[in-house]
Amino acid sequence: MRTGRVRSGGPGEECSEMAGGANLEAQLCSEQFGSGAARGCLAAADGSLQWEAWEWRWWGLSGPCPGRARGRDGGGGGTPGTASPRLSGLLVVFLPQGFPDSVSPDYLPYQLWDSVQAFASSLSGSLATHAVLLGIGVGNAEASVSAATATWLVKDSTGMLGRIIFAWWKGSKLDCNAKQWRLFADILNDVAMFLEIMAPIYPIFFTMTVCISNLAKCIVSVAGGATRAALTMHQARRNNMADVSAKDSSQETLVNLAGLLVSLLMLPLVSACPSFSLSCFFFLTALHIYANYRAVRALVLETLNEDRLRLVLKHFLQRGEVLDPTSANQMEPLWTGFWPSLSLSLGVPLHRLISSVFELQQLVEGHQEPYLLHWDKSKSQVQVVLSQKAGPETILRAATHGLVLEALQGDGPLPRELEELRNRVLAGADKESWVIIKETHQVLDKLFPKFLKGLQDAGWKTEKHQLEVDEWRATWLPSPEKKIL
Repeated sequence: MRTGRVRSGGPGEECSEMAGGANLEAQLCSEQFGSGAARGCLAAADGSLQWEAWEWRWWGLSGPCPGRARGRDGGGGGTPGTASPRLSGLLVVFLPQGFPDSVSPDYLPYQLWDSVQAFASSLSGSLATHAVLLGIGVGNAEASVSAATATWLVKDSTGMLGRIIFAWWKGSKLDCNAKQWRLFADILNDVAMFLEIMAPIYPIFFTMTVCISNLAKCIVSVAGGATRAALTMHQARRNNMADVSAKDSSQETLVNLAGLLVSLLMLPLVSACPSFSLSCFFFLTALHIYANYRAVRALVLETLNEDRLRLVLKHFLQRGEVLDPTSANQMEPLWTGFWPSLSLSLGVPLHRLISSVFELQQLVEGHQEPYLLHWDKSKSQVQVVLSQKAGPETILRAATHGLVLEALQGDGPLPRELEELRNRVLAGADKESWVIIKETHQVLDKLFPKFLKGLQDAGWKTEKHQLEVDEWRATWLPSPEKKIL
């Protein structure tokens, strides 16, 4: 029998003693909430169940239990194993169920920076709205209601047309470069708000200025909404896209509500001084762009697009190692259109590349894989015709093949076989590009399986990709069996 003694410690010591005593007796059962610490259940002397106390844990920070847990539910409150009661209520309202295990590891840093940029954008938007209302005549006794209505209708109709045209023009490209388009959309939104603030200064151009601004905002709406959906697919890890999207909307609503309250205090201070209003706008814009950059840079996408594939392949050819997703995402360029690259077109129509039987035979020669590749060295352009049988792995190999040809025109160390081909390309020894294409096929037969396995071992998802691929597919007679080096 255990003798009694006076305890001088607090709840933590009491909890530790209880845990030590639990080790002396066999547990009847245990339970665990998500990735939280498990708690056991013992049989009490009166035949009831005695549950161990929960340890609180909040985003990886753990602490001792607050007191002895007895009874049917152990006396603990709130979400078990995740947080203290007050914090657990916030987690349930604003974070997806099962956080952090139900979302990607980059979810929290992205959402924190995204909230900062949303707050800055909300304040900037208040300044822009104030300027637009001032420009259409709110508060001016001489202003015409009909003229203000007409201006508003023209502004909205311009934006609607722009929304449709942009979705048709760039809609298929948004998935491939979600991070770049996300950043582009937010910067364009800042430009649109700047135009709205400047519009009342030049009344003669007011209608044209707000129309251009609304056109930009509608483009932002399409690009931002589409890329947000693509990022939600990345963040959702338990088929919980709806939950992740809903909680993101709740977070944004909370941030916008806070921005609204701050705007109510800010607008009376800046309305009397246009220069101070403009200074506040520039400060908020700088904060908005910086927070957006940090948010997008925090993302770690495990699927390959053209930029990430180029970075990973270049590192593999030069060092024989495959970059992991975290390293490659940190190195990925975020400014769309400013990255020098080969013009790589996947899924082009066959009729674009050939006009005679001889050209078809020349194109097919040496191709045993379910794709045909045409390389224009002078234009640094690679066009790939895909077979009906081409799957994700074939498309990945075709893109890799095109980027290998790009490497032959660049600098930096290469494997021996490719180094010899590069010397011939730079010397102009082979004027016909199909000769080089045929030989790179043979090199890739040995190189690509190692590269693919390296991608999978490093954590890349090779069963899907974010390469831009058109819908054209073709069939052709196979070429004679190729010679092995």
